[in-house]
Amino acid sequence: MAYLTKKQQRELFIEEFLRRLREAPPGTRVYMRVGDVFRDADVVSIDQLRAAGRSADDEKKDSSR
Repeated sequence: MAYLTKKQQRELFIEEFLRRLREAPPGTRVYMRVGDVFRDADVVSIDQLRAAGRSADDEKKDSSR
């Protein structure tokens, strides 16, 4: 029995999801079980991203003065 790497599992998942999207009638929701395919993905708080973006914008404004 062959085992797939996480990257291979993700690629197969995305291929299957895109196939289901193409085959679904317009306006139909497509659901798929994710399981642990994306377990090792980085999870970032949207608030942290916004704060980082604001501080980067502030630095750009300060350096342009």
